[in-house]
Amino acid sequence: MQIAPGLHLVDGMEKGIVHAYVWERPDGKLTLIDAGMPGDAPRILAFVQQLGPGRLDRIIVTHGDIDHMGGLAAIQAASGARVICHAVEKAVVEGRQRRVMGNSLLRRAYGRAFDFVTHTFLGYRPRTPVDELVLDKQMLVEGFQVIHVPGHTAGQIALYQPERGILLVADALNNRGRALGLPPAIATPHMDIAKDSIRKLAALKGVQLICFGHGAPITQNAAERLSAFAASLDKK
Repeated sequence: MQIAPGLHLVDGMEKGIVHAYVWERPDGKLTLIDAGMPGDAPRILAFVQQLGPGRLDRIIVTHGDIDHMGGLAAIQAASGARVICHAVEKAVVEGRQRRVMGNSLLRRAYGRAFDFVTHTFLGYRPRTPVDELVLDKQMLVEGFQVIHVPGHTAGQIALYQPERGILLVADALNNRGRALGLPPAIATPHMDIAKDSIRKLAALKGVQLICFGHGAPITQNAAERLSAFAASLDKK
């Protein structure tokens, strides 16, 4: 589904759990932004094939959660695309470091159970090498600026296209039930930093469209809604 000229939301993602996006670059190539759950790989590959065979050559991973990189290995193997993530997130994306969960009494038990389920039942093996590392404020060939938004994970990034006001926020916040919300506490080790990241996004000028890892895009009054939510965080 095309959300804006050149920006597509991948249709048919598994159970609607998470979103992945495809960006059509001026050079005619495609960039995939996030790779869904492990079972989403065939759907994503079919979607990019419809946009044009052989066009996918870059995959940006916003952060190292299974629902954002579960299909990465299969998609990269099929396309040969380069894999891009924030420098801090590299070890998690490559599977050399465990993703840090939220600060709760169940943290360690949940982390072990999560690993067991993802590896045993979902067949997830995070072993895809990262080809390119990015940092905060860096401009990418896609025309997006990298916005480092830690808190949910240490190296999570959002992407902002200032000329057209397009903002992809990953899991820095969500839009579930038509209301903006914080990332889940059980998977957010530093909620105070996560709130600061939302305030950082709200300070961007000219936001017209917001796309989420979870929830429907906001196409109207995007900047106003984001600013209001950021202002409300002082009360949470």
